Amino acid sequence: MSDSPHLSDDRDGTAFRKSKESALPSFSIVIPSFQRRDVVSDAVRAISQLSYPGPLELIVVVDGSTDGTAAALKALECPIPFRILEQPNSGAAHARNRGAAEAAHEILLFLDDDMMADPDLVREHACSYEAGADAVIGDICLEAASPPGFVSDLFNRWLGSCQPSSPLAPFDIFTGQLSVRRSVFNSLGGFDEAFTSGSAFSNEDADFGARLLAKYEVRRNPAAISRLRYVVTARQLMARVPAAVAGQRRLLVKHPELTQEMLRQIGSSKRLVRYVYRPLSFVPLFPQLLSAAAVRVAEAALKSRFRSNKAVAAFFSAAQSVLYWQAWGKSGGLPDSDRLLILCYHLIEEHCDDPVLARFSVRRKVFEAQLESLKRRGFVFVGPDALAALLAGATLPRRAVLLTFDDCYPGLPTVAREALRPRGIQALAFAVTGLESNEWDQALGSKPVDLLSAIQLRELATLGVEVGCHSRTHRDLRSLTDWELVSETAGAADDLVKAKLPRPRFFAYPFGVSDQRSRDAVQKAGYVAGLGLTQRYTRRAGDVFDLPRIMIVARDSGWRFHLRTFFPLIFAHLRRWLPGV
Repeated sequence: MSDSPHLSDDRDGTAFRKSKESALPSFSIVIPSFQRRDVVSDAVRAISQLSYPGPLELIVVVDGSTDGTAAALKALECPIPFRILEQPNSGAAHARNRGAAEAAHEILLFLDDDMMADPDLVREHACSYEAGADAVIGDICLEAASPPGFVSDLFNRWLGSCQPSSPLAPFDIFTGQLSVRRSVFNSLGGFDEAFTSGSAFSNEDADFGARLLAKYEVRRNPAAISRLRYVVTARQLMARVPAAVAGQRRLLVKHPELTQEMLRQIGSSKRLVRYVYRPLSFVPLFPQLLSAAAVRVAEAALKSRFRSNKAVAAFFSAAQSVLYWQAWGKSGGLPDSDRLLILCYHLIEEHCDDPVLARFSVRRKVFEAQLESLKRRGFVFVGPDALAALLAGATLPRRAVLLTFDDCYPGLPTVAREALRPRGIQALAFAVTGLESNEWDQALGSKPVDLLSAIQLRELATLGVEVGCHSRTHRDLRSLTDWELVSETAGAADDLVKAKLPRPRFFAYPFGVSDQRSRDAVQKAGYVAGLGLTQRYTRRAGDVFDLPRIMIVARDSGWRFHLRTFFPLIFAHLRRWLPGV
């Protein structure tokens, strides 16, 4: 277990008293709250009892509460500087980010609004920072004042099963009690607000944990204790199921490397799940009827002497599981697919008057309609990390789709900012590093169109679009000498590094064509994969340096787009038999 260096023999605070010889770390405690006036008021009272002599402040972000939370908090007396921020309901992640942005001190300590801090909580976190931590997690236990009954019992049992691993893993990071240096928090961009907005409500902490653990030193201090007052009702618990699944699916799309651990945690391979819960989840209306009955039984039992009845608890858990697996089914099923649809675009703008570019130009409205069509038909947008994870052996969500853009034309940052980012879509763009315009098309009669500069490519990378290589001069690699191959592959990667971009992981062959020599050159240059333009799905078992992509052209709308993305091989055969298609 990755404990803090000061163990039980230092519980008398010797190390802490020694630290007083130097400046103590300063803490900003941030609490998001929604519709929990009485509980968060008690949480603030507990914070008032902290025994930390260093600089402290408390920020409570009231996230759209309508129960009088703000007024109740303003009536409290708190010995430490205390601010109340009010905002429309925007989700816990947004509220935490808001509090962090307003914080004045060097360390951010995030607590949930149902966490009652032990007096030594901040003191223990401070000791871990004195020992060199960049972030700290403590221990959470159920508070005795939690409403009695099987709901609290089930949660307490779950808490007991959540023993942190060694080394720590993303699923060990809980925002219920997490502190992090403000500089580290800002470098990671804070919490991803998409996890607690819209239809999702979970796993913003695991997402932050994955990014945090990849770069920084995170320590667990078991002496840093907060006690959770669990006031979630049976009805609320059941209603949260679809939102929890939405958050889990979003996590796996963003971090496909966590798929196997997630599947293990949710018990997807257990016999009861495979042979009872999942089959029942497909019976029309049954999950809804069962969950409604379970809530009624639970509410009646919790008001009686049967409030901790094991049979009631088992019935409620079973109903919750059936509803849970139905939610997975509605969202496209478990992430157990070994194939990926990769789409290739060029220009997302209109060039109908250009003899060359007209074919490759997709109008903005058509492009956005295609995105909506994919979403409506159950496709799940994934990013370049998902492609790397697939090639490394991970599974993906069913109907996973990755968008790629060749050549990097100047309108791409606008598309990323206005069409992709609002939809939470990551993408992969391939830059021609040695040219300033589309010279290869001009030779065929095209008008000149500028390519993105180094500054624009860096901007693109900040918008969720990873930059890969499309060679230096967009020549057919099959006709080049060995020295030229090195220049067009390894040299192009060096160009992006010199432009202050990350070393590219992926290479797209100019014109979508390659041979064994060019594929070998791409591999020797250190790329993870090479992508062509074969009209079929990408599968893990294929040649990683000859991955297929489906090129989308100006005519691909309506039924053509549907057929091309659902059945690309059939579409390819139709075009062969019926050239006019």
